[in-house]
Parts: sequence; structure tokens; C-alpha cells
Amino acid sequence: MVPEQFRIIRTNLQYFLPKKEKPNIMVTSTLSGEGKSFISLNLAAVHALAGKKSIVLEFDIRKPRILSELGMTKGPGLTNYLVGKTDDIASLIQPIQGVENLFVLGCGPVPPNPAEILLDGRMEGLFQYLQSHFDVVVIDTAPVGMVSGGVTLGKYADYTVYVTRQNYSFKKQLVLIDDYYKQKRLPGLSILLNDVKIRSGYGYYGYGRYGYGYGYGAYGTGYYDDEKKSRGMFGGIINWWRRT
Repeated sequence: MVPEQFRIIRTNLQYFLPKKEKPNIMVTSTLSGEGKSFISLNLAAVHALAGKKSIVLEFDIRKPRILSELGMTKGPGLTNYLVGKTDDIASLIQPIQGVENLFVLGCGPVPPNPAEILLDGRMEGLFQYLQSHFDVVVIDTAPVGMVSGGVTLGKYADYTVYVTRQNYSFKKQLVLIDDYYKQKRLPGLSILLNDVKIRSGYGYYGYGRYGYGYGYGAYGTGYYDDEKKSRGMFGGIINWWRRT
């Protein structure tokens, strides 16, 4: 069920993305805990399953989660390159075992000045390299409602998936999202509502009259944990709206 649901998201993105052969997709939210890291990882994974060489960037520098969720060892990463400690971007990229064509570029050591690092001129070189070596780049950013990193990274993205969460996000956040849309501060903005509770028998596999329902779970690779012992970030149903 779950792989098919993320395939539908992938199909929807094909309609919304600009006519670009190798897109950069940014995933953000307003608050921490709304599910953006899980969405980022699975968006990259579902493109990889379609034969696209895909990479997810751990750009939530203040609170990186992707490597830890995958059970992968942390080491040199984005911050090492951005502060000039290395020019070898290829050495920082790690393959995700069990999923062909899927890679991750971790955060690296958390710096004392993450906002300033994102303004570094070396960022241009990073994305030029990624564009020449990958078909799909997914950027997992910090929540834009808390820090400015996501807005800063918007200049390198072609499309934005903005994650909200039922019974967690505040309704007043919609005003903030609308402001980002009207001011064109985030490219190609769509809203993804996470962790929706759907009644038993409501539609077919969660597909109801209000749009597609997407379930959470594992691809069977062991990398997409349901985190039963945590706050439940990886459980629930998500719905998708295109901002018009």
C-alpha cells in the first residue's frame, strides 16, 4: 500500500514541477515534528525506485535527523564543504543500502552559525555538482516558521512541499503559508497534510472524496521505521493540496 501511495505523490509532482529534467524538490514545514524528514526521505526513495539517481540533503542543520533515522554513521557532510574543509563533495555522499539509486548527503558537524553558512558562496558549487551527478535532489530543510534556512535554500529549489500535521500544526500557520505563497518566497508551493485520521471504511485504502489519502509505513527495506516508541512521526495518513 505505502509504495503505491508515494508513487501517486511522485506522479502529482510531475504535473506541478516546471519542465526541468533534473528537479530540486525542497521539503519544509512550520514547526519541528510535522514529518518533513520522513517525507523527504520517501520522496527521494520513490524516485530512486523509478530508476532516477536520487539524493536527499540533510539541510536541517540545527536538528539533523535523516542519518540517525536510517541508522547510519554520522561524519563529514554539508557543513564541512560549506566552511571550506574539503572540496571533494563525492567523498561526503553515502549510498543508502538496500535501495538502488538512493543516496544521502548528511549535515556534518553542527556549526554555531548555521544561518550564515547557508549564505556561503560555495552553495552554488554544491548544487552545480549535484545537478550534474543526480536526477532528483530532495532538500530537507529546517522549519521555515522557526528559522530562515528554508527560505534561504528556496533559491536553489524548483518546487516546495510544505508539510503540516493534523492535531499538531496550528490553523494560524496557514496565514504564514499564504504569505510565503503571495510573496513568492518559496517556489511552486504545495501543502501536504500529514497524520490525518481516517475512519474505518472511509473510501478505498483511505482514498476519500476529499482527495488522495496516503498511508505511512515501510518499504520493506528496514529503513523506514514506524517509531512506535517516539512521538509517532511516521504514522498516519497524509493528504495533498496544490496551492492555487
